[in-house]
Amino acid sequence: MRKPDVVLLTAITTFIANRGETTPGEIAEVFDIKVDEAIEAIKIINLTEVTDRAGRYFLDFHVDAKETEDGTDVIYSADDRITYFPTDYDDPRVYLTLGESAVSIEMIDQLLKLSAQGSESAQSLLSVREKIRQAVGGSIGAEPPTPRGSDQVLETVWTSLRHSRMLAFDYHGPAEFGERVTQRSVIPCAVVSEAEGYLAALQGKSHDLRWFRLDRMSNATVGEEFTQTDANRARRKLRNHPELHPTEGDDVVFRVEPQAIWFAESTPGATVTDNGDSIDITFRAVSPTWVRNSAIKVGTDLIDIFPAEVKDEVVKQARRIMEVQ
Repeated sequence: MRKPDVVLLTAITTFIANRGETTPGEIAEVFDIKVDEAIEAIKIINLTEVTDRAGRYFLDFHVDAKETEDGTDVIYSADDRITYFPTDYDDPRVYLTLGESAVSIEMIDQLLKLSAQGSESAQSLLSVREKIRQAVGGSIGAEPPTPRGSDQVLETVWTSLRHSRMLAFDYHGPAEFGERVTQRSVIPCAVVSEAEGYLAALQGKSHDLRWFRLDRMSNATVGEEFTQTDANRARRKLRNHPELHPTEGDDVVFRVEPQAIWFAESTPGATVTDNGDSIDITFRAVSPTWVRNSAIKVGTDLIDIFPAEVKDEVVKQARRIMEVQ
């Protein structure tokens, strides 16, 4: 193997590290190459050093090969044992852009909402989240999501539904540079889906149908009993408006690269239009700030935002943030 493929060398190196112990014969069999080629690759890997990166990659393994009688060369064979030795540097660096870091933290935050507080999995997620946050100088992901008694909220919601009672709670909605907490008192209609996380309810004197995210609700309490007339009205409203996404806010369209389809898949109620070389994702947004945060998640795959006035507001907010930094 005169000029070995860099990809193949990398794959063999990874195989040795993961396997812990192997032989040139096994490497040849796994990668479908000749034993001589596997031995040549091992020699090259042993002589390779990478020093021109901020985080140097260290790999240390020993080949149990025989030396010649005069000690000037090493004779390799198919059955020589190759043993990998972990070093103090066995924590390979992962390089992320700012946008990729923001998406990673958002995905971790979503998982944290589903993990039991204090569990081993939650602690592991928090550890990774903090490493990413520190790596970007703390510019994103200031605080991980704090549990707001979601189990208590869900239990209170079901109690309210079973006994036809009003439901009161604090609702955490987006504000320009943080969140806004408002007190709500509603007639609950149904929990659309615990997995989707929405409560359908009637609010106000006009009994408008509203959708509330369960993970944004806190301090839920059961109130006074509502009448059978109100209960029938709630069922009719829900039957006539069965959408599985909030009715508040306005429709916004993200024109994105096809690989950003994940955003539609992770956004309840989003619809997709295929344009060939791009896709349009239509979703309901409650504020320009929410759109801005979503745009950061999509990152460089975002092509355009519609309508134009929403795009202008998002750009204006982004400029203000850049000026602060």
